[in-house]
Amino acid sequence: MSTEHVPAGGLSRRRLLGVAGAGVAAGAAGYAGGLVTARATEEQPAGRYPFHGRHQAGIVTPTQDRLHFAAFDVTAGSRGELVRLLQAWTAAAAAMTQGRPVGGSTPLPYDAPPADTGEATGLPASRLTLTFGFGPSLFRDVHGKDLFGVADRQPRALRRLPHFPGDMLEETRSDGDLCVQACADDPQVAVHAIRNLSRLAFGTASLRWAQLGFGRTSSTSTSQATPRNLFGFKDGTANLKAEDGAAVDEHVWVHRDDDPTASWLTDGSYLVARRINMSIETWDRTSLREQEGLVGRDRAQGAPLSGGTELTEPDFTTAGSGGRPLIP
Repeated sequence: MSTEHVPAGGLSRRRLLGVAGAGVAAGAAGYAGGLVTARATEEQPAGRYPFHGRHQAGIVTPTQDRLHFAAFDVTAGSRGELVRLLQAWTAAAAAMTQGRPVGGSTPLPYDAPPADTGEATGLPASRLTLTFGFGPSLFRDVHGKDLFGVADRQPRALRRLPHFPGDMLEETRSDGDLCVQACADDPQVAVHAIRNLSRLAFGTASLRWAQLGFGRTSSTSTSQATPRNLFGFKDGTANLKAEDGAAVDEHVWVHRDDDPTASWLTDGSYLVARRINMSIETWDRTSLREQEGLVGRDRAQGAPLSGGTELTEPDFTTAGSGGRPLIP
């Protein structure tokens, strides 16, 4: 199994770095991220989500079809350089999520590179969301050094993941100081977003690893059907839904009194990103009976083998013929 992990959440970059206007957000061990610095005051056009708000978009926002996830190593030598990067990322993200080019309409000298890479020109916003995260190494590097004066603000829960059975971690595809999750319904829009942010980071942060994703792999709203994984089974039936505000508030958002050292993460969240290896060659030669027994659910409808519908609570005690549990 090949995996990697990085942190992210929803934070106030301004409160974290103590600089007015620094505004970004982040998750955990993964990554941590929090509240962005402004609030949306106007109704958004169809196909667009506001970048500014109490919570970062891309966490409980209805899941889009495509993903481009990227982790960065910060190469900046000073806190001021990091602040300027986050400010530039904020401005670019606010524009791109509204379908506007980076840099606006201000013309640059003809002999200078364009402010925007241009491959999304003429395309709609496609429900683009950009979610930013801070990893543990941003607070303390591998030698324990506090490069940017934020070590005392590292959330207690923001730590490297422990070893899991089957882990075959690749160092070059693990961790990172910063992460960006770009989600959209158009793959070119998502790639365009990461490409522009990467270009803005030249000299301040370098791309460590990235992962493209295709097909909706989760559902965050009751209006969305549960998607299927590469094994052909519905995946995420029991996921929290945005409409269940009390459960989301309890399990997703960070509260001010959760961690006194990380008040900047209030209204943010944590993210763990892991790549997994699915042995589909073996799976595709497995009988339907065995597949359903391994998953414990009916493949067609996603209902537990104990009966009912997809959303019926599984019954692990009832036995069928021969005294064997209906769900192995």
